Amino acid sequence: IIAVLVLCVITIPYYFTQNIKYGMDESVNRTLYLNEKFIFFISAAVLAVGFVGFIIFLIANMKKQVELKDNKSLIVPLAVVLLSVISCLLSADIFTSFYGYLDRSEGMLTILGYWGLFAAGMTVTADDRRIKLSDFIVGIGAFEAIVGILQAIPATAKIVPNYFKEIFSGFSSGGMTYTKEYIATGFLCTPFALAAVLTVISAFALNGMLYDDKKVRKIFYAISLALMTAADILACVVPAILGLGAVYVISLMIAAVKSGFAKDKKPFIACLVAFIVAGGIFAGLFASNEFRLMDEKIIFHDSFDRLSITGTGRGDDTEQWIYPYLWDDGMYTAEQNLIWGTGPDNWGTIFESGAIIDRSYNEYIDLLQSRGLIIFALTIVFLIMTIVKMCKLVAGFMKDKNSWTGCAVSAAVFCYLIQAFFNISSVTSSPYFWIAVGLVWSFTAVKSSAKKKS
Repeated sequence: IIAVLVLCVITIPYYFTQNIKYGMDESVNRTLYLNEKFIFFISAAVLAVGFVGFIIFLIANMKKQVELKDNKSLIVPLAVVLLSVISCLLSADIFTSFYGYLDRSEGMLTILGYWGLFAAGMTVTADDRRIKLSDFIVGIGAFEAIVGILQAIPATAKIVPNYFKEIFSGFSSGGMTYTKEYIATGFLCTPFALAAVLTVISAFALNGMLYDDKKVRKIFYAISLALMTAADILACVVPAILGLGAVYVISLMIAAVKSGFAKDKKPFIACLVAFIVAGGIFAGLFASNEFRLMDEKIIFHDSFDRLSITGTGRGDDTEQWIYPYLWDDGMYTAEQNLIWGTGPDNWGTIFESGAIIDRSYNEYIDLLQSRGLIIFALTIVFLIMTIVKMCKLVAGFMKDKNSWTGCAVSAAVFCYLIQAFFNISSVTSSPYFWIAVGLVWSFTAVKSSAKKKS
């Protein structure tokens, strides 16, 4: 809970200092803003809470709350970490690969932080603790959703800071030009990060609303889910709609099967109503032309204006959809650096291969191009093992062998993996995914016989 709170709070100063000047870089005649200092606190926070996560994991192992001998498959993520170190050391820019580049900050240290959060999530073996953690995470999702909604309303957007209030649109005789666009990001830096975070948290909110016994929690989760649904739509990017839709569809399928086992139709009906209402709102906005997808503009505004690391757009006049266009770049870079990749977050080598930006906006291709085929294959093996555990959790939920939290974390992880085909990992969104993965593994952290004795 403390780790999640830190990850939520640490991004706020980055927003409120974006227009505060603190000096001038005389070498390039560039004004320096205070937010450039605060962005490093975010990656430092991920590393810090990840380090604490490893310590918690070791303590849990000493107290027999997590049994390493019963989790020999942890050798796979351990191999991923060790081989990632090799990928970093073989990088053309070891310093950048180790620390990460500027606002991306996804170097080797951040990767360690992610796995530390996975380890911390794996230690939450008591179901009442999982529910408390779920309450807190859903609260954070509601908070980020409220901020995102306020950012997307013209009247309130003036007072709520946002890096995507104005989108770069080109050059004119007077310099760079921008168009006003009210896009939800929460305090997560980008709409893509908001999409990833709300995908994970919406799964907790929807399943808690359907299956928890306490009325107050049901109401809180229902209100939070409504807010997150609205914010997701206002993010104006494909992964937001895809992730949200996946949460509703998968949860509806589980509720339909569960109603056949339990003979209780209420969760299925409630999920169906929520799905219809959300779909109706989206259809209404789409029909009125109020809804728009701005993926390409957001991608280039983020890399060019917010991060200042790329050009202003494509290098040709092709009308190909932006995602396959970037995927082609990513796959070409991966082919050129097949075994060990470019090294974590080594944007320089990626640009040298001809890519127009440093991300392919497909997490799987990004993993392949940055850390190579061996680590990619091991990560896929790890994800398959996780999916197998998720299927067992859902099957156990159908037979009332475990609570709704197993169903929630399974839906959260699976839906994140779906939207990841059109998204990137980031220090503001990926931690929530790795905590959720850790929670999936927490159900098998100790043998059932040991649980009964304790």
